[in-house]
Amino acid sequence: MINKIILTTTVAFLGSLSIVAAQDLDKISIGVSSSSIPAAGPRIAKEMGLFEKHGLDATITPMESGSVATMGLISGSLDFISSAPTDVVVSNVRGQDLVSVASVYRGFGAVMVLAKTAVDKVGVEETATVPERLRALNGLVIATPSATSTYTFAAKPSADANGASIRLTYMAQPAMIAALESGAIDGFVASAPYYTQPVLRGTGVMWINGPKGEFPAEFSPANAVTLNTTRAFAQENPDVVKRAAAVFAEFSESVTKEPEAVKAAISKLFPELNAETVDLLFETDSMGFASKPLTEEMMAQEISFVKASGVDLATDTLEPASLMMLPN
Repeated sequence: MINKIILTTTVAFLGSLSIVAAQDLDKISIGVSSSSIPAAGPRIAKEMGLFEKHGLDATITPMESGSVATMGLISGSLDFISSAPTDVVVSNVRGQDLVSVASVYRGFGAVMVLAKTAVDKVGVEETATVPERLRALNGLVIATPSATSTYTFAAKPSADANGASIRLTYMAQPAMIAALESGAIDGFVASAPYYTQPVLRGTGVMWINGPKGEFPAEFSPANAVTLNTTRAFAQENPDVVKRAAAVFAEFSESVTKEPEAVKAAISKLFPELNAETVDLLFETDSMGFASKPLTEEMMAQEISFVKASGVDLATDTLEPASLMMLPN
């Protein structure tokens, strides 16, 4: 009887500790710009328990595009978004005071895929030089996630610079696969895992590979994904911002030190991917997740990247340092 009382008391005590621990976590909300793997950094980090480790209870919501996520941040319905730093550049030009606080995925994680029928039509081999493949895009309908997506900023000027005029249309990445295979579009620009599906099925051809650096350097971002927030939130919650940034610093280290744990989290979040596909994607995307601290040079490249896309920033006074708020 005494043992039963002790056991009951112990369980109750441990339960109360769990409640206290849960109550001690600061709640934050994060919108991610898509359901792709490069954008999934926050979801993977949460699956690995890194937010809780840093005292944060994160609610993470995948969204249709960076533009939609940015609107959620500006409206105050989200504390952070995981989206392209170009969203910060464009938003500041439009009078919205957003800042990047950490790198989530460095480099460019997008791949342009053409329908096999489109490749046959243009008569250019996938082994042709990058300029030849870009010139072959003339007149083709290419889907990207939105007008302000980094994928748009890379695809359009890369084609323009090689004398090709592409016809852009916008849709969420998951919808691109069916649109390609139905003939509604000739190609799309997407990230993992979406670009792999038509390629593996033989209905699509990998045309321009971002992770391999095939998009011209002047039309590529320094970071594909950063953790962004409003300047007001960062100023009012410096400790929360510091801990959120620490989550991604630890996640970046985990990619190198604990690759199997990262792959296990990816497999759980993307159960439709078999182990072979996860290994293949990790080989490429792990380079992006091994991010580095943000610098003024990186943000200067993001500004140049937006300008090179043809977007009129209508100002020459945008300072790279003003687009960041790095935790002390």
